[in-house]
Amino acid sequence: MKHLTEQTQELAFTNYKTFVETAEISRTIIKDLNRSKQSLQNFLDATPGFIEESERFSQMAGTIVKEKSRYSTIRNQSDKLLELLELPSLMREALNAEDYESALDIFTFVRNLSKRYSVIPIVQNTTNEIMTLWFETLYHLFNQLRYDLPLPQCLQILGYLRRANTVYKSTDEEENSMQSIIGNKNTSSDGLHLHFLKARNAWFEKALVDARNSESSDKVLRRIVELHRIHLFNVLTQHKSIFLSDAQESKARDDELSGNSALSNWLKLKVEIFAHILNQNLGKEDEANFESLLNQCMYLCLSFGRVGADMRCVLTPLFRDCILKQFHSSLDKVSDHFEQQMRAYKVPSIKNYPRPITETAKGPPENLLDYYPLAEYCNGMLTVLNSLRVTAPLNIAKEVYNSYKESLNSTVQVLLNFYYREQQGFTDVERQNYVSLCLSFRDDLIPYITKCLSQSFPSTQIAELLGVTLTVLQDSKILYIDLHAMCEPLNVITGSN
Repeated sequence: MKHLTEQTQELAFTNYKTFVETAEISRTIIKDLNRSKQSLQNFLDATPGFIEESERFSQMAGTIVKEKSRYSTIRNQSDKLLELLELPSLMREALNAEDYESALDIFTFVRNLSKRYSVIPIVQNTTNEIMTLWFETLYHLFNQLRYDLPLPQCLQILGYLRRANTVYKSTDEEENSMQSIIGNKNTSSDGLHLHFLKARNAWFEKALVDARNSESSDKVLRRIVELHRIHLFNVLTQHKSIFLSDAQESKARDDELSGNSALSNWLKLKVEIFAHILNQNLGKEDEANFESLLNQCMYLCLSFGRVGADMRCVLTPLFRDCILKQFHSSLDKVSDHFEQQMRAYKVPSIKNYPRPITETAKGPPENLLDYYPLAEYCNGMLTVLNSLRVTAPLNIAKEVYNSYKESLNSTVQVLLNFYYREQQGFTDVERQNYVSLCLSFRDDLIPYITKCLSQSFPSTQIAELLGVTLTVLQDSKILYIDLHAMCEPLNVITGSN
């Protein structure tokens, strides 16, 4: 045991340095192992974050690859994209050149493209630009309807607008928004004729304003009548040709102007305004212009009658009332003038001798020349009757006869008043001359006026107009002047029974 201890001591002494180095190395190894363990733990703790970052990097790399592929595709399709970007400028050129057919083609293509690729910004921007140009196109089309256009051009413009309506309706998901954007510019087929009438009405009103500004006062009314005859007739024929040419039956064509359609109401409004203009200005026209206006208006009614819009029932009463108004005014002036002349009349103190009667004479009786108040009165009544020569409608015959009866009755009263006022101062010759004046009034003037009235308003034509026989008309005494009853008050002067 002692020997073993000594050997051990000797060994320890001999290998002391080795033991120390071994201990230090062991200590170092333990430290390194602890450090490695800590590093391994740190590695294990950092591994999930590393994996997450790696996945994120992988995703970014995948996105970059996709973007690269897309950009590569865009680069390969650059020519087509340039063509897409040029569409607004092409549509602008088509619009400036009034090539609406090409503009419609471009608009249709872009609308269909936007339905398929609405999320692509370049398509959205192009669509917005095209829509702006499209509304400008609609404005140009509607604005062209505000000018004087022949029927073929109207058909072409309405064809473009109808095609535009088809393009709008083909985009179902945007129909409501389109209606809110368009607002009053409703291009539906139901409202297209309303916009047509609105535009044509604006053009017609402008033509009337130009006529009032350019024509002289004595010609403006005839010009207005002419514009109504030409332009309103054109609008009616254009409307019927455009909107009632294909699917509508003949009955619908007739009902278009007789019902409550927009065209019917518009035409009624135009006729009312036209009648108001005539009613205000007819009385200002002289006889020649009045006759010309009547002929123009009857020609206008004849033209409108060809399309089922005869307006004679509206215009004829206006002329009738105006004729009667002028007639009554003129006849009253003649009666007043006779009364004034009789107030200053001096019965001739020289005996008048009857003039020889000429059976073939066509003019007024020559005996009236001896009594200038009667002569002027006769001339005045003939002048009034001559003013009715061409323009008088047959349906005023009764009013004319009654007015002449009233005038002749007032003349009888004037003659009586003159006699009662002056008889005390009459000499025998003057009394005889005044009796001759009254006899001339009874035997010459009244029969002649009656004859002229019967020639101006022939009984046969009146009977045909009323749908009665000539005998029935004569029995009614509508066109009859009772000479004896009218001149009965003069019997006091003439001594007749």
